[in-house]
Amino acid sequence: MAQRYFEEIEIGEVFETPGITVTDWHVMQFAGLSMDFFELHTNDEFAAKTDYGRRVAHGLLGLAITDGLKNRSLFHIHAMASLHWSWDFTGPIFIGDTVTARLRVDGKKESRSKPDRGVVTLELELRNQKGEVVQKGLNRLMVRRRPAAGDSL
Repeated sequence: MAQRYFEEIEIGEVFETPGITVTDWHVMQFAGLSMDFFELHTNDEFAAKTDYGRRVAHGLLGLAITDGLKNRSLFHIHAMASLHWSWDFTGPIFIGDTVTARLRVDGKKESRSKPDRGVVTLELELRNQKGEVVQKGLNRLMVRRRPAAGDSL
C-alpha cells in the first residue's frame, strides 16, 4: 500500500495493528539495550514474590512495541518524525502476553512554519490478548504534505 499524505488522513480514522507475543527474549534484549536490569523484569524468583507474581515487561518496552506496531499497521503515512509522546502505563505486560495497538486519528493541523508538512495527533491504546488496555496515550507526528504538481520530494 502506498504511503498516505497529510491531506489523505481523516480525523476519527481507526486502525488495529497486528499482534506480537512478548517473549523472554524481548524483555532481556530490552534490559540490555536500556541498561534496566530491575529484578521485576529479569529475575523469576524476585518477581514471584511481588504483587504481580511473575516477571513483567518494561513499561518502555511496551511503548517501543506500540511505536513499532503503529509503523507496521495499515495506517501507512508519510511520517517524517515523532514530535511528542504523552503516555500512561495502566497495567502490566507479562511475558507471553500478545499485544495489539489501536490507533485513532485525534487531530491534525497544517504547519505554520513549514508548508510541506502537517502535524497529526494519534490516540493509541496497547491491549493484551484479554482486551485489557495496558498502556495508552497520544503521539504527535510530523507528516509530509502532498507535493504540488511538478515538485519533487
